Amino acid sequence: MVQKPEIQYVGQFYVYGSEAREAASRQLPRKSKYILPEIRPQQERRVYVDPVALCAMVVAVVMLAALALGAIQISESWHEYDAMERYLAELKKENSRLENEYREGFDLEEIRSTALAIGMVPMSEVKVIPVRVTVPEPEQETTPWDEIVWFLKGLFA
Repeated sequence: MVQKPEIQYVGQFYVYGSEAREAASRQLPRKSKYILPEIRPQQERRVYVDPVALCAMVVAVVMLAALALGAIQISESWHEYDAMERYLAELKKENSRLENEYREGFDLEEIRSTALAIGMVPMSEVKVIPVRVTVPEPEQETTPWDEIVWFLKGLFA
């Protein structure tokens, strides 16, 4: 029988320096109990706005402002209208009071004596002279139909 050569395991358990680092990097990383959040770079978010839509929004804001101003003006006009209505009521009261005062405040006999004193005569003593006046009838105003008939007569004459 042939004898087998004796095998020597030289260097089987020895790890050279550069290979040690590689072996350490090949090992699976240990999972810890605590997981830290990953830091992600913030991405820019861009929103596309249609120019027509932007113009429509601007017009809507302008219309809203015009609506608000119109409402304010209407409110002020109503306040002014109410004030003028109260003023008119006061003037009507004052007018009726003064009219009543003037109607009751004069004496007809005193007025008659003053009128006779300045040379006026009573109606019964005045000579009545009848005067006859003839007033021609005014021409009738032309209507649009009359103008159309006149135009057609001139056209086909």
